[in-house]
Amino acid sequence: MTALMLPENNSLSKKLVRNTLYNIYGKFWGVLVTIFLTPYIIQHIGVERFGVWAIVAIITGYFGLLDFGIGLSFVKYIAEFYTKKEYSKINDVVNCGIIFYLLFAIFIITLTLIFINPLLGLFKVPLELLGEAKFVFLTGIILFLATNAIGSVGAVVFGLQRMALANKLAILVSIPNILGTIFFLEKGYGLPGLMVNNIIIFIISALVTIAACYKIFPEFKFNIFRFNKEMFRKLFNFGWKIQIAKVSGVVSNQTDKIILANFLSLGLVTFYQLGSYIINCAIILSSLLGSALMPVFSELEAKGEIATLIKAYLKSTKYLAMVVIPVFIFLFVASSRIMFMWMGLGYEKASLIIQILAIAWMFRTIVQSAESLSIAINKPQLLAAPAVLITLLNITLSIVLIKKFGFYGAAWGTALAVNIGAFYFMVRLHKSLKVPVWRIFGAVTPYLLSAIFAGMVIYGTDKILMLFNLDLSRFSAMILLFIQALIFNGVYLGIIYFARLLDVYDSEFIELKFPKVYSMIKFLLPRGRRS
Repeated sequence: MTALMLPENNSLSKKLVRNTLYNIYGKFWGVLVTIFLTPYIIQHIGVERFGVWAIVAIITGYFGLLDFGIGLSFVKYIAEFYTKKEYSKINDVVNCGIIFYLLFAIFIITLTLIFINPLLGLFKVPLELLGEAKFVFLTGIILFLATNAIGSVGAVVFGLQRMALANKLAILVSIPNILGTIFFLEKGYGLPGLMVNNIIIFIISALVTIAACYKIFPEFKFNIFRFNKEMFRKLFNFGWKIQIAKVSGVVSNQTDKIILANFLSLGLVTFYQLGSYIINCAIILSSLLGSALMPVFSELEAKGEIATLIKAYLKSTKYLAMVVIPVFIFLFVASSRIMFMWMGLGYEKASLIIQILAIAWMFRTIVQSAESLSIAINKPQLLAAPAVLITLLNITLSIVLIKKFGFYGAAWGTALAVNIGAFYFMVRLHKSLKVPVWRIFGAVTPYLLSAIFAGMVIYGTDKILMLFNLDLSRFSAMILLFIQALIFNGVYLGIIYFARLLDVYDSEFIELKFPKVYSMIKFLLPRGRRS
């Protein structure tokens, strides 16, 4: 039995599956909150002000790249030290994080005060919005930095693998956030009101996080004068290697909006943001499914079971493709109805952005299992060159294509850059593993073809419906979308069943790790036991 099929009584296996499920619940709730709040916010503040709101998130994301990946290392080392019962070192990690981010905040705030006017000029903020934009930018960046400092405390909850607690707290804090958003917008406070609400939510979240940390880890002690240089060096040496790969992700997700704001208009950023948000929901789903892979890969690598590791990698890629590909294909064919149901009329530009970015991120998302593998085998350098390639290509292609084709050129620039970089990474990794790259394409292609066929069925039903000139309301569109999703899944799962794309190994794995899922789809799975 391969190590991917860990025994049922294996606590590590159970923990990985349980933590993944809790993360899915928490992220799903966050997605729902955003989906319901976004139309409400745009209705109250308008397209241009929402563009300012989106740009603030982009700028803070770029400032986050200047921390050399320190924050990426907290959970890893807290989990390691807790396992070894080295509690004082956990305090060293948290203290280093808080002190570093306090100093980091002074540096970033100074930069912001110096460059805020050129930044606002770069984004072509209208003169009548300049005062609001300055307040939102400054407050947003200060809140971002404060959140990073508290993040080192919150990492204790994740490092001790209390995912249930972390996600319950996130859901709990989201309630006053929803109520505050409604209150400030209904009172007419607009963008500044949203930012004041964020300040209140940060204070609540910080207090809840600190209380949770003391509850689950009574040994926690913060000392402003306790800065362990050796610990900081350890955090830095781990973080900066992963940070290189993170740069390409931030650039691919955010740079298009900056270029749009500079070359076209701030209002178009809103349409791009809406389309990209739908795609980001699919990316979040896949990242949660892949979140349990790296520890399993690391364990196999540590045992020297390279052949088993490669089998586990190929199998996990197959499962990821089976789940992720139909999500992106359905988003592609149903983009217009999704956007109409969500936002109403007038957001057709965002629908086409969904389609282009679905092409961009489908294959890139499946590559996550390969990225987890490269980190687990201690070869993060394999991610570096593709990350640099994606960054350079994305910026260059987006500028060139926006100048030539306008608004949609930004998305096409991302699509080309992301897929070229992902393919280059796969070639490098498989060359290192001495495994033909076609094996991955062989595992992925059947699910791609199955999903495309199911998508064609949905496209056909749309064409038939167009003949009747139906005037659908948003509620009717939601019902129709639900019916089409059922048809799509029925066709897709039917192809999987009749084409025998799953074997007995897959059946055993799903039954062992996801019994509830197994009970729903066991009719699709082959029976019997492996020899």
